[in-house]
Amino acid sequence: MPLAEYLRRQAENCLRIARNCFDLSSAERMRLLANELKAKADEIERRENVDVAMFGGSVSSSTRNRNS
Repeated sequence: MPLAEYLRRQAENCLRIARNCFDLSSAERMRLLANELKAKADEIERRENVDVAMFGGSVSSSTRNRNS
């Protein structure tokens, strides 16, 4: 599973936990963590798109290994 997809799933898990959490402080921390995970996933996808654009549709193996 690509790293960005994994981070998005983790973000969804955090949001699900936040919705079911009775402690408002903990719920807010989980929402903040979800936002950070989504932002990191976006950053990874942007970086991969730049790599693909720069290298003609092929991401190098070193880039794939770094993101895994």
